[in-house]
Amino acid sequence: MNKQKKIAIVASNNGLGHIKRSVVLANSLSKKFKVSIFCLKDKINKFKTNKNVKIINFEIRKYKNIIFNKKNNIHNFFIFKNKFDIFLCDNYPEILNKQKNTIMMSNFFWHDILRINSEYYRKLEKKIAKRPIISNYLFVSKYIKKKFKVKPVGFYGKFLYKNFDKKKKGILISFGTAKLNYKNKIQINNFLESIKSLNNQNMPIYLEPRYYKKNYNKFNIYEAAFDDEMYSKIAVAIIKPGLGTITDCLSRGITLITYTNNQNKEFTENAKILEENNIGINFYNLTSALNFSMLLIKEKFILKERFKNAKNLIWNGEKEVLKIINDLFSNKLLIYNEKYEQRLKQKN
Repeated sequence: MNKQKKIAIVASNNGLGHIKRSVVLANSLSKKFKVSIFCLKDKINKFKTNKNVKIINFEIRKYKNIIFNKKNNIHNFFIFKNKFDIFLCDNYPEILNKQKNTIMMSNFFWHDILRINSEYYRKLEKKIAKRPIISNYLFVSKYIKKKFKVKPVGFYGKFLYKNFDKKKKGILISFGTAKLNYKNKIQINNFLESIKSLNNQNMPIYLEPRYYKKNYNKFNIYEAAFDDEMYSKIAVAIIKPGLGTITDCLSRGITLITYTNNQNKEFTENAKILEENNIGINFYNLTSALNFSMLLIKEKFILKERFKNAKNLIWNGEKEVLKIINDLFSNKLLIYNEKYEQRLKQKN
């Protein structure tokens, strides 16, 4: 009997979206392999992992501080005592200096977003080019798509609702868990002051916890819980377009309004992709985004169309990753999956 293969998933700690995807993937892979997730335990504990998925506390804050300061020699922070047959690494190409048996899972690279063009990363990219990169079939940066061999997969998880609910009137306002820059904080704080005076016309607003205050309830503004009960009330979501929040909303057919003012290259590209696929609309001003959302909620035929567009996206991407890993262990040639080209042609 063949020995069960061991897989390590190194999850990005920058925001909860990366971690949630890693958990969904780990739960799927653990049905066939021994899976460990390297991540901060206090963050990953927010999600439900299968009993046979091992959690290894992994502090990567030092790495983040160094890369954000645009320094290069940072791979010394990757210390792995355990041996694995393969490492699946989310957004940290530096791991290739320590573990050659690594497959990247990335829709973008931080060194591209931060525009760090150095010899250090050029050498890393040569190593990355020898293996495929697993990316979302829509939200893969132009940089990665152009330079590397991409294995596209669908959104992780399944589409959750069978039918469009025309009774929903809620609006979600969320900017993710990652840090915001100074200019964004200023505009958001000004927006929060003005939001209380807006007539929300019986439309409840759900605001992310870090900006919520108890007295907001009297203005029909509530603390966002990001659970199934809250999402069941949301018709439109105003978000910073990170893939985690995008997936949470699209999996429920929620119409997306993105806010990208003074944000980085990743969010700008994501917002553009949402618009190109008729599943999102971008704004540079929060008040305008909210006013438009309130008008949009009354246009049920538009919301229903967006619901159908989201439903028709490719889901259950974790199953496709399992197939990629199976092919890799079976020494099969990893080639570009052309079914996505066919699906995209049908849509266009």
